[in-house]
Amino acid sequence: MLMKKRWLAIVLSVMFVALALAGCGGGSGSSNDAGSTPPAGGDTPSAPAATGDAPATIKIGIPNPATGPIASFGIGTPWAEELVAEAVNAEGGIYIEEYDKQIPVELFFVDTESDPTKAAEVTQQLVTNNDVDILIARHTPDTALPVSQMAETLKVPCVSLECPVEPWLEGGPYEWVYHSFWRVEDNCDMFLAMWEELGYGEGDTVGFLFPNDPDGLAWLPIFQEKLTAAGYKISDPGTYPKGNNDWTAVINQFKQDGVKILTGCDIAPDFASFAAQAEQQGFKYELVTMGRAFLFPADANANPPEIANGLSNEVWWSPWHPFASSLTGMTASELAAAYEVETGIGWSAPMGYKYAGMEIAVDALTRAASLDPEKIRDAIGATDLDTMVGHIKYDPETHVAPTAIVGGQWKLNEAGDAVDLMIVYNKNHPEIPTNATWEVPNK
Repeated sequence: MLMKKRWLAIVLSVMFVALALAGCGGGSGSSNDAGSTPPAGGDTPSAPAATGDAPATIKIGIPNPATGPIASFGIGTPWAEELVAEAVNAEGGIYIEEYDKQIPVELFFVDTESDPTKAAEVTQQLVTNNDVDILIARHTPDTALPVSQMAETLKVPCVSLECPVEPWLEGGPYEWVYHSFWRVEDNCDMFLAMWEELGYGEGDTVGFLFPNDPDGLAWLPIFQEKLTAAGYKISDPGTYPKGNNDWTAVINQFKQDGVKILTGCDIAPDFASFAAQAEQQGFKYELVTMGRAFLFPADANANPPEIANGLSNEVWWSPWHPFASSLTGMTASELAAAYEVETGIGWSAPMGYKYAGMEIAVDALTRAASLDPEKIRDAIGATDLDTMVGHIKYDPETHVAPTAIVGGQWKLNEAGDAVDLMIVYNKNHPEIPTNATWEVPNK
């Protein structure tokens, strides 16, 4: 069992270990090569084995969108995952009872290029070429679904995160994969409650911007049903292909219908394109509350400050979330601060889930006490753990552990040249504090 330590002590001890390993070919314990030949001894044993038969490392495969239209979800990799691996390896690795030995973890990162087909291909390579013991699937249905489905096909234990529950379930049923994130239904309920706080409700018109991808197709019927039941009028121009570059017809419909609020789940480039054309064509809306489109600083600030100011969305993780690492005790605020100090880049929500995915994997491997795939899978399913993103305990039927969301809004900084994300609504999860006022700057 890893001792609870503060993150700074771990980093210092890791530096010492890294120096000691440098002379014998050691390193960070990670690899970006999914096509390399697995080291000898990497086969998963089918029966208890002697210490001398233990593999050199426990291999964790991590497909990540380092490039492409959802690359902002990939920011923070490999930093967050390596932080966990370094903490584990500084203690000698994970004790595997099957071998009566501590075995260090090794990370294999591959770029999905934000493409579902590529995500499936590189996942298969991680299994067939690198013989990974466990997979971590993440980052919207574009990556989480194909990685989860490939894990099912190849019967590899998999921890999945960062994809709304409903589209992830559509890719099932699952035997080898367990998932943690929030439900679209809960998110829609929160959006409605946020709007009500600002005085919106029955009779107001909401414009829909939903793409025809798995996310959009899962969100659309839920939003149609709930907004209609709440008495809103809906202006729905239909789903659109990602990468759309002409929004004139959509804008004209929104003008004609008197749209006050925009909602949907655009990818970041599509919303930026729409917002710029809306500004050029004189379409004035009052409020935007949307998933995916501007969750992170780089995406929000891809829009001019006058457009970015007041944008609102769900917040799944932040430095203000009251959660901490199960491995080291590092808090959410400490994780965000460490990342900014070491990289010069501000925090973003996926960072907490990248860290938590590793926590879940390490915990499951420790409890499995074996590298047998079925034992690892069953250990994942039995997870009951406080993590960097909250408590994770999977439903045995759905394989889902729901996580918390609160409402956020982008606010101009003091210089007025960029926006920062603040938490403005927490009535659904009061344990997560707010730190700003919820308002409509364009009303």
